[in-house]
Amino acid sequence: MKALLKFLLCCMALALLIFCCKHKSDPGTILLSGQITFTADDRVSLYFIDTTGIAPVDSVRLKKNGGFTFRLIPEEAGFYYLRVGKRQSGLLILHPGDSVTVTITDKGTSHITGGREAGQYDIFSAKVQSALGSMDSLALVIQQSRHNRDFLQVKKRADSVYTGIFNNLRSEAVRFLKDHPDFLSQLLVINGKLRQTALFETYSDAEWFLYTDSTLQGHFPANRHVINYRKRVAELKAVLSGEEKARMILKAGQKAPPISLPNTGGKMVTPADGGNAFTLLYFWDPSDALNRKSNPELKNLYEKYRSRGLTVYAISLDPSTERWKTAVTMEKLWWTNVNDTLGLRSAVAVDYMINRVPVFVLLDREQRVLDRFISLHALENYLTKVLPDKPG
Repeated sequence: MKALLKFLLCCMALALLIFCCKHKSDPGTILLSGQITFTADDRVSLYFIDTTGIAPVDSVRLKKNGGFTFRLIPEEAGFYYLRVGKRQSGLLILHPGDSVTVTITDKGTSHITGGREAGQYDIFSAKVQSALGSMDSLALVIQQSRHNRDFLQVKKRADSVYTGIFNNLRSEAVRFLKDHPDFLSQLLVINGKLRQTALFETYSDAEWFLYTDSTLQGHFPANRHVINYRKRVAELKAVLSGEEKARMILKAGQKAPPISLPNTGGKMVTPADGGNAFTLLYFWDPSDALNRKSNPELKNLYEKYRSRGLTVYAISLDPSTERWKTAVTMEKLWWTNVNDTLGLRSAVAVDYMINRVPVFVLLDREQRVLDRFISLHALENYLTKVLPDKPG
């Protein structure tokens, strides 16, 4: 009898051990739980953001109290979000083994805690939302003051405050990159925007794109998002290398290669015509939609600095003369416009080492090279130094 009892106890212990082993959580399992604080549909869905699109992962039924739980075993760290009806959470950066909690409110906001980096990124995301709220308040002030006599002064002050908001958020972004070199969410920060303005401009902030590429490769060498980002940075490196070679040949202080091309009326004109203090050579292509997006920004820059001696000599590299003339008229580009139908194969493009557009080369009154830019942001920073605002 005692032997039988001992045998049964051993069997029970073995069965319990097998049961526990089968139900033990995989160390790579992500536990994602949370709460919906409003009356919603009976299900909450989880989506994965891939490098080529968005894919549904799973959906679960909400509990009576609005709670939910997801368990998933991903192959690698990645980006996700939750959706309940038309509302969705902020971005979730989930790593294998993470335990993350999400609260989604009726105002369409979310609060994320836990995980290797999900909670930390949510803190940065909250700062972005705060900055956007401040911008909305500024926009309202400008709108309400548009018929006032002091509108220009109000707008000038608002623009100054906007610049401060942007610079503060950018400082937060830089701090995030420095403090969290092992976070996949560096990709979200380096590509972040405040409204339509990028926190990091590709060419003038190239050092930060190279920095994140280096740190991400060190921590996530096989991650699909990092591999995709690496391709983009490789293209950036190629452009920077080409620009470095161009700078070595077109050194600051040397005489710029001569240019004489036909304007819209067919007359041959040169950058030296007019004898302006500063001439900006603007190489562009009217057939490139992305390239043409720089025109409105350059027009604003031109209007700001033309009274201080800046003129623009815009060199179109378009085989179609009619398309070039149409673009000039439609976009109201009232600076000096010329066209070279040989495009990137032209002697001018070769002399100035133009392999892509846009490119900006700034000349002085004697037609000597001052500097070369592939970024309007970098150009504006330079002009701010050489053509400061007039006092008063």
